[in-house]
Amino acid sequence: PYKSNPFKYQQLSITVITTEQIKDDEVSNCNFYILTKNIYTYLTFLMHHFSTVFVVVVCASLRPSLGFFHAALESHRSNTRSIPILVLPFPSMGAPSRIRTRTLATLSSGKSSDSDEITHNVSGIICREVPIDVDNLGIIRILEATADSQDELVEAACATEEELEGISNVNANTDERKLQLKSGDPYGAVLWPAASAVSNYLQTNLISLEKLTILELGTGTGLCAMAAALGGASRVIATDYEEIPLRLLEYAASEVNNQGDLIANVDDAGARLSHIETSLFDICDHDIPLPKCDIVIAADIMYEPKTGIAMAQRTVEALNAGSRVIIGCSPGRPGRPKFQEALEKLLPGRDTKFIEVAGKTCMGPRNDLICGKGSTSVSSTPKSLSVKLLDLRPI
Repeated sequence: PYKSNPFKYQQLSITVITTEQIKDDEVSNCNFYILTKNIYTYLTFLMHHFSTVFVVVVCASLRPSLGFFHAALESHRSNTRSIPILVLPFPSMGAPSRIRTRTLATLSSGKSSDSDEITHNVSGIICREVPIDVDNLGIIRILEATADSQDELVEAACATEEELEGISNVNANTDERKLQLKSGDPYGAVLWPAASAVSNYLQTNLISLEKLTILELGTGTGLCAMAAALGGASRVIATDYEEIPLRLLEYAASEVNNQGDLIANVDDAGARLSHIETSLFDICDHDIPLPKCDIVIAADIMYEPKTGIAMAQRTVEALNAGSRVIIGCSPGRPGRPKFQEALEKLLPGRDTKFIEVAGKTCMGPRNDLICGKGSTSVSSTPKSLSVKLLDLRPI
């Protein structure tokens, strides 16, 4: 009714109800970011005409996507005036305290407190060196996007076509061309716990990697790929469906870890790391087969149910081709249940259950649309973390 005479009202409330149209397997974090950006533009207009504007989010189910919705809406808030957001569960669907455990934080822009932090500019993306101790190898240094770079990557991932065109025009006038996210996935620019777990597993549970070809799906920062190469693999094919992780890995391998004395137990690091080759590859595009290899590895790629299902199909494809498959998964990945469900149907009678291996949390800043503050994957100091791991041999 306010449309007929909106200015006679002193207060306006907007209720957002999550429905079956908002499903975790259909809507990504960045979709929520775009949705809430439009909502916030509307709210900003209303704030000029109403003394009070607040939003009530009512959820009929405790979907993880609700947290992303809240975080995305929060990220658009004005620095001078904020919109209160109250999150309420449906009365019959559990206690409010469960809702409060969701991701309810604004975008992070914190800087590292380490004054000795070493940074690198990789195609316009500022990255920091992160030393990771890998069993039997020593310290491997990966490159991870800084807090500011993560914010920029999220903005690029969530930008409209018009905004992306504007970014491209700006970049065309600079010396460095900033890499663009083709599929809207900034997760590969930071490290996740399963990468360390898989890297350690390769070094301690396989007799030898010599003369083997290792294929990594979703290489991210490239820790597993570098560990495989430094561990003796004759060929490592590191793939990702985004270009940014591949560039970070290439730079880390050629410019950061190429000196033998930097890695305690490897004398010829540069030569071994030269065995890594990178390639764009989408596990969900089943028209393109897996490259031939001896072992397929993957760490923390099941961020969505659809990638879990796709990984199950790729697992069977690899096993049928005679490849061993090793998969690591940190706690809370929404795609893992779908992966297990699909794999059990594709491999009836086989033991496809994950085992638990010792892992550690990662440190460093994370944009809240990449990793919520309630995540168990990241902490201010390293903490023990149980990581799920699956090791399947060829059929």
